[in-house]
Amino acid sequence: MKELKIHNWILEVDVKKTYEQYKNEEWDLCDCTYCLNFFKVMKTTSSKLTDLFNSLGIIPSKCVHLSEFGPTEGGLYLYMGCYHIIGRIKEGKPVDTSSWDDHNVAEIDNFSFVFSKDLIFVPGSMPSPVVQLDFSVEVPWVIEEPYGT
Repeated sequence: MKELKIHNWILEVDVKKTYEQYKNEEWDLCDCTYCLNFFKVMKTTSSKLTDLFNSLGIIPSKCVHLSEFGPTEGGLYLYMGCYHIIGRIKEGKPVDTSSWDDHNVAEIDNFSFVFSKDLIFVPGSMPSPVVQLDFSVEVPWVIEEPYGT
């Protein structure tokens, strides 16, 4: 386990095992246009966001739980979802999405996130212990298929 300090949390993460799970080809990923757009955008994240994902062993274009909430006033598209990490929160309070505020949410670029113990949609192959990274992000529409198809 590797110890990481991220915002208000200290995590113990098994980066190698987490990454191995994300490489698993048996995960059921949604193939709707909304999800395909997100997956494509997440293949080209900023270096700061890429560093976060790499430090946790996450492949950002493999999100098993994702919701899209439509276009924003700025012309981007709002997504919320979660990633799973093999590890635990060593220090810091877990946060569920209903209690996000300015003090307990971390942000990199326009990617806002918290760490939670409220686990949903954890792939069956992922061993315990598991921490969930809940996020919201606004991204552009980058795929050829039009929005809403």
